[in-house]
Amino acid sequence: MDTQIPKEIILQRRKKRLFRLAAIGVIVIILFVVIINAFRAGISFATINTAVADQGPLEVSVMATGKVVPLYEEIISSPVSSKVLAVYKKSGDQLATGDSILQLDLAATNTEFERQRDELAMKQSKIDQQRINAETQLAEMAMQIGIDSMRLQRSRVQLMNERYLDSIGASTVDKIRQAELDLQVQSMQYEQLKLKYANMQKTTQADLRIVELDYNIALKNFDLATKTMGDAQICAQREATVTWVNDQIGSTVAQGEQLVILSDLNHFKIEAEISDSYANKIAPGNKAVVVIGSDELEGIVGNVVPAIDNGIIKFTVMLDKNDDPKLRSGLKADVYVINATKDNVVRIANRSYYHGPGNYDLWCIVDGVAYQRNVVLGDNSNQYVEVVDGIKEGETVIVSDMSRYKNKSKLKIRH
Repeated sequence: MDTQIPKEIILQRRKKRLFRLAAIGVIVIILFVVIINAFRAGISFATINTAVADQGPLEVSVMATGKVVPLYEEIISSPVSSKVLAVYKKSGDQLATGDSILQLDLAATNTEFERQRDELAMKQSKIDQQRINAETQLAEMAMQIGIDSMRLQRSRVQLMNERYLDSIGASTVDKIRQAELDLQVQSMQYEQLKLKYANMQKTTQADLRIVELDYNIALKNFDLATKTMGDAQICAQREATVTWVNDQIGSTVAQGEQLVILSDLNHFKIEAEISDSYANKIAPGNKAVVVIGSDELEGIVGNVVPAIDNGIIKFTVMLDKNDDPKLRSGLKADVYVINATKDNVVRIANRSYYHGPGNYDLWCIVDGVAYQRNVVLGDNSNQYVEVVDGIKEGETVIVSDMSRYKNKSKLKIRH
């Protein structure tokens, strides 16, 4: 005889079965959602930047940082210790060549200028007088030499006459000896006078060189005083803008103290700096590309400062278009200095992901799916990066920041 199961037990068993079925259903639904989400996990195409790898030339460059500065800037310092008497221009004023900017008290400077001018005139007079004296003395001695030359010639004739007379018995041995003695004495006097003349020439020339040296020193001092007077006239040497001026009328200024700063705010250049490890890649004449925001300007490396300051070398870039209206003093710039060219390299767009040659984990898109791939990158220009290995020509690469997906290996691209 079968035992009848109580209804309470039957109800409990039904409830347990329902709970199991419900739990299984929930698990199935969760798994389904997970699978669907896993299938749908990806990234919107609209949120990424891509580039297609191509093949072409690469202008190999190194990147430096720089800033825009005026092409011309002049600091005018006081050439003398003085006092500011008047100021004619203020900061921001445009100047034409020759415009006066300020006036210094030049009383003491003018006194020194006049003293140097008088000293130079005195030295010139001394030279003139010494030259006249020397010429007079030499002329007198030259005349005496001429007279002694005639006397010597007369003594020679006298000796010849005495010898002739002796030959015909009309002279004596004593007269001949006297004539010979007179000739010797006259000859010695003549030679002595010529030697004295030569010595006088040397002496007068030496004396003249001394006074000429004094004159040249005075001339240099006068030229310096003249230059100081000219420099003390604080004027614009070319068209420029006053960017700073000492406008304190009555203030005392020391020699060498800044008075005015003038700048050309219509034409600019780039002052750049880079690690000294790239020193062999920076040379005057190198082509350069300057990137300011989204704008690019071309130029040439100008002066390279040979001294290294804290591991940094500095150089300037002279822009082909230095009056571009977008240029403003103080703007920051990236400077790409080109030092070589490679032909027929696989390349991708240069973006913020690139930090120098080496290994990178980049994302390549194949059939709507992005795969993270290890690639090797080489040299770069401002526009492109060389692909050494890992990416083929024609492949699409994500060049925007993908760091938040570094733990994933693939992503679905949603359009």
